[in-house]
Amino acid sequence: MLPEIVKEQVSYACGTEPCTVNKTGEWRFLTPGKAERPSPCNQGCLLDGEIPAWLEAVKLERWEEAWQIMSRRNPFPALTGYVCFHPCTENCNRGQLDRDIEIPAVEKAIGQWRLDHYKPKVKALTAKGRVAIVGSGPAGMSCAYYLNEAGYEVTVFEREKVIGGMFTLGIPEYRLPRRVLKKELDLLESEGIKFRTGCNIGSDIRLSELYAEFDEVFLASGAWKPRRAGISGEDSSGAWNALDFLKAVNSSSSPAIADPVVVIGGGNAAVDSARSALRLNGVNHVTLIYRRSRAEMPAGQVEVEAAEHEGVELICNALPREIEEDGQAVKSILLDHCKTSLEGLAIDRSRAFSKTCGTVIMALGQERDYTLFDTLEKSSVLFAGGDLISGPATVPEAINAGRNAAMAIMAKIEGLPGPGLPAAEQSPVKFEELNLGAKMNLQLQDVQADPSAEASRCLGCGTCNTCGICYLFCPDMAVDVVDGRYEFNLDYCKGCGICFKECPSRALAMEGGR
Repeated sequence: MLPEIVKEQVSYACGTEPCTVNKTGEWRFLTPGKAERPSPCNQGCLLDGEIPAWLEAVKLERWEEAWQIMSRRNPFPALTGYVCFHPCTENCNRGQLDRDIEIPAVEKAIGQWRLDHYKPKVKALTAKGRVAIVGSGPAGMSCAYYLNEAGYEVTVFEREKVIGGMFTLGIPEYRLPRRVLKKELDLLESEGIKFRTGCNIGSDIRLSELYAEFDEVFLASGAWKPRRAGISGEDSSGAWNALDFLKAVNSSSSPAIADPVVVIGGGNAAVDSARSALRLNGVNHVTLIYRRSRAEMPAGQVEVEAAEHEGVELICNALPREIEEDGQAVKSILLDHCKTSLEGLAIDRSRAFSKTCGTVIMALGQERDYTLFDTLEKSSVLFAGGDLISGPATVPEAINAGRNAAMAIMAKIEGLPGPGLPAAEQSPVKFEELNLGAKMNLQLQDVQADPSAEASRCLGCGTCNTCGICYLFCPDMAVDVVDGRYEFNLDYCKGCGICFKECPSRALAMEGGR
């Protein structure tokens, strides 16, 4: 038998009100919150593309959300999924468990979803302003997209007869399917962006005329001027520069190529030229010659390996001295042995050798052509970007330049403040920091064919990836599920920090105060 006083205490403890009445969150002195840190993949992304966020949306099969996140930084995932070399995958923490996340495949899937579900938007009757863009390559396309989305009237001037710039004329079809590119370009036109092809700034229309007709002008004419080697025989009929060669191939013409083919250079244009030449009828042997070691080649190593797999011969540490001719035809190329030294290239002419060939393709890089600036007769704020400013770079860098230009143009026309200084960089989440022991359903897996399943392999480094650990471990049931995601209910959170300690991806922080 319990004493009467104990009976009264027990009765009082049971209470008559539900526990939700007692908002125990008022007791806390630390508050949990989402505090995202950079992931290794996003730190490597040339677009700062919010990779974990759109992977999470694809995991949940929220394709519209994935596209909205993606398009904030990259409006052309259907293209970059093919042509970007994806440095994001190089440091993927998942690779220390089994295999890196196949980010390009998920990126392509988002792009394809967008192409399949595209619906034209209703445009305002009056445009905010009129902008001319010189060049229809990645930078020009990106700038046009963002300006058009914001309600500006955009006209793109392209000197070639086709639009797309480097997408169309510089990147081979085996790397970028033309059906995908055509669909993307068609969507830009269907959105109301105007393209004037075969229009050369300087001869057909002066830059000053564009400034007189439009509110602002963005110059994105690229870097199409080939760099010369300055050697004998460079102007023979069997010698090509890589840009002209790739233009001819991508324009469906049949360039006059004699077998065997030698390509000089170590960049992406050199590898693209070598692989494209090997695909031409009548070409049986292609040699790629680079002046430095293989490890120093600036081309993507995946592309170099693919070229070798297809049969391209690779010779490193060799520098062209002379293209030897037989009449006007190329007979061979004379090469000197060389290697990298502290002073630059150490050339050993005593170890010269010849390589028999019928065609030489020089891929020594491109230079910017500033002649169009000569037509500028009016003082004005100048917007320019892409390869014209940076020199030959990557497609993502050009897309980013176009986006930044669009934001700056809109700020000027609308009288808004320009973009502020970038936030201080944080260190990315390292593999050793992840609390993978808390992920009870974590399994070693190979790359998955289904995009959603592949996105589910993402560890969400530094980003909430709805693993539910905070929900399971919270002793106060202060984590709610809202639209498939987890949110803190601070009315009942006592600030114990268990969620912070157990979070596998290190995406939480405990802050002082309420």
